[in-house]
Amino acid sequence: MIRNLKLKGYRSFESYELRDLARVNLLVGKNNSGKTSILEAVHFLVSGGDPQVLRGIAIQRGEERGGRHRYRVTDISHLMFGHRFVPGSRFNIQSEDSGQFVHVSVAENTDELDFDQRQMFDKNLDDKDIEDATLLAVHVAGDGVGDRLIVPATGDGSIYLDPRAMRTASLDGLSAMPVRFITAASLGVRVMHGMWDNLVRERRESEVVDALRLVEHNIDSIHFLGANGYGRGDIVLGLLESGQRNPIGSHGDGIRRLLALALSLTQLSGGVLLIDEIDTGLHWTVLEGLWKLVIEQAARTNIQVFATTHSYDCIRGLASLAASHPRLASEFTVQKIERALTRAVGFDSDDVEKAIKNEIDLR
Repeated sequence: MIRNLKLKGYRSFESYELRDLARVNLLVGKNNSGKTSILEAVHFLVSGGDPQVLRGIAIQRGEERGGRHRYRVTDISHLMFGHRFVPGSRFNIQSEDSGQFVHVSVAENTDELDFDQRQMFDKNLDDKDIEDATLLAVHVAGDGVGDRLIVPATGDGSIYLDPRAMRTASLDGLSAMPVRFITAASLGVRVMHGMWDNLVRERRESEVVDALRLVEHNIDSIHFLGANGYGRGDIVLGLLESGQRNPIGSHGDGIRRLLALALSLTQLSGGVLLIDEIDTGLHWTVLEGLWKLVIEQAARTNIQVFATTHSYDCIRGLASLAASHPRLASEFTVQKIERALTRAVGFDSDDVEKAIKNEIDLR
């Protein structure tokens, strides 16, 4: 479990640290304070330095663009502090207590790039740009990477992650720690369908059905339609009283969000769950129950959770849970993220309860 986290040179953090982390950690702070960036950093860290995680981050942020032919180009200049991408630029993410680390640096020396990587570089540039383009090497080192990984890049921070070239890179021993990132847009139907199939094989469907009853007490069953085929697929919910089966969208965004969360909690034993805007679409009256579900399931299956929120009600739900279930109080922290500082301000359950009682806003 990650008890401390250090970031150097990552996005808006020149140097930043989170200490005394718990099993479940709620990140709060103003807009653009870096909460989502910390989720990204944890994702990259526990992946052991898998550069495909960088591509996923870029897609989510709109930092990927079309390249020549069929390639997609990932711009990692925005991951560097000050968006500065030059030889010597670097960022580090590490957790000293767990021994996990990942270092990314930019170098002029491209001797270690292989033939396929150089070919890919040329194919992604128009002929007129090849002479003017600067070929750089992005070095990725992590506790899960067998050898240092070298990826070609241009001077504007563009890296090329074509699967054929990736096969030539050394990823032996890449960390296999399970990790799931639930964005503010939740998870796609196909991803959730795959997790649901695993639950069906294990006869554990009732765990997720029970979780959805936090929002809709009348739910009896969950059904995925066509999500593993070529279509988008959809989800329908069976209802107890009427016997109807309604599209999940008929019950609001919150229940789809809760489904993604409940499914992920059943699939990540020994792993890390990252949730951006955990309370999206959920009414304040269910937030204590939501936290009870998250903390109990995370403790049962040894999952560490990092989540973000802008909501005062979300913090109040944690305080209510600590008061009604003292045995769970030691399992969570609230971490206030402020870029003007070099360290997050951490609050334990006692701090959170006192703040709510005295109407002090921790955000």
